[in-house]
Amino acid sequence: MAYDLTTLKNGLRVVAEKMPAVRTVAVGVFVRTGAVNESAQESGYSHFVEHMVFKGTKEKDAAQLADEMDRLGGATNAFTAKESTCFYTKVLDEHLERGLGLLADLLLHPAFPPEDLEREKGVVIEEIAMCEDNPEDLVHELLSDAQYAGHPLGMPILGTEETVRGITRDKLLDFMGRHYTPQNTVISVAGSYDWEELVRLIDRFFGAWSAVGPQVAQLPAAPVQCSRLTRDKDTEQVQICVGYPAFKGNTRESYAQLILTTLFGGAMSSRLFQTIREQNGLAYSVYSYINVYSGVGGMELYAGTSPETAQRVVDLMGQEVKLLVRDGVSQEEFLKAKEAAKISFVMGQESSTSRMRGNGNVMLLYGCTRPCEEILTKLESITLDEVNAVARSIFGAPYCTAVVGRTAAPLSFHAFD
Repeated sequence: MAYDLTTLKNGLRVVAEKMPAVRTVAVGVFVRTGAVNESAQESGYSHFVEHMVFKGTKEKDAAQLADEMDRLGGATNAFTAKESTCFYTKVLDEHLERGLGLLADLLLHPAFPPEDLEREKGVVIEEIAMCEDNPEDLVHELLSDAQYAGHPLGMPILGTEETVRGITRDKLLDFMGRHYTPQNTVISVAGSYDWEELVRLIDRFFGAWSAVGPQVAQLPAAPVQCSRLTRDKDTEQVQICVGYPAFKGNTRESYAQLILTTLFGGAMSSRLFQTIREQNGLAYSVYSYINVYSGVGGMELYAGTSPETAQRVVDLMGQEVKLLVRDGVSQEEFLKAKEAAKISFVMGQESSTSRMRGNGNVMLLYGCTRPCEEILTKLESITLDEVNAVARSIFGAPYCTAVVGRTAAPLSFHAFD
């Protein structure tokens, strides 16, 4: 798949992918600012900016912005991740100009009304509390704390109640001025568009943007941790997470570890699912997954079970890890997992929004394009020996644990040793 690529005079990069079979166009403005780019005193600022741009611009208040979004139809929203913030819209191709104009207004002319800023602090603090009240979300946050203490990835996306309460309009404007620059931004487009007209529109709305800020530092390697964190909560289930250091994104090993996590805990026929749920009936939800960042990766194992069966579940998880390292992956499960990973990827790329997000993220973090055909070719080229080598590397490293809930006694993770 060929991409349309250009860079405006101000350094703003544009990546676009045509999808002839659709009538929609998805546009995302990706800014390389997230939790990893914040100081301890600015924790949560990227996320708070994402909220506040929708509260009004120099020419439109929040109600007028909401009305404009509804008139466009489709979807207009934003999200903040560890390494980026994205503002996006998906509209009919005939409304591309209006959609781009709306995104430019949000990013380049936010008003940050003081009264809305104070109200939004309460909203975000409630969002932080929601995570605390959701044990499954909480255990993953706790595992992140265990794995990345002292590393930029250890910073929470939402910030803390203390840092959010300390936000002022001047602090927010200063933060945005330093992080929101054209050189630090990628516009990704996917769907139905005319390339020459698209470039003209983007230059019209974003070409005069001339902010300059410091270059974003590359994400450093994460320290090897073996932390054990627990949170006592009066819940019906005990939430259990085990995390291992893995390979960073956009490497050959990252494709092998995707196949590995699929066969180990990413499907109904996976080892964790079959052993813990199907054969022993000890958990409803049990899985593994990979987190990949530009400089770091992690493989995470999860299960939720009753306090009475928690130790048994931990022992079985550890047993499966040791069996995998000792005996390796069979040819049959390797081929099945590789096909499942390919199908899952293809299904996830069938919408203009998915293409826009994938292309924008890769261009922002790695400075390149990664066509679907190239990804499928790399997945197909991964060998059984590579998956086994990655499994030994990942599961042979020190691990971290996080537990949320109530147990009669502290859980032992000796089965993993």
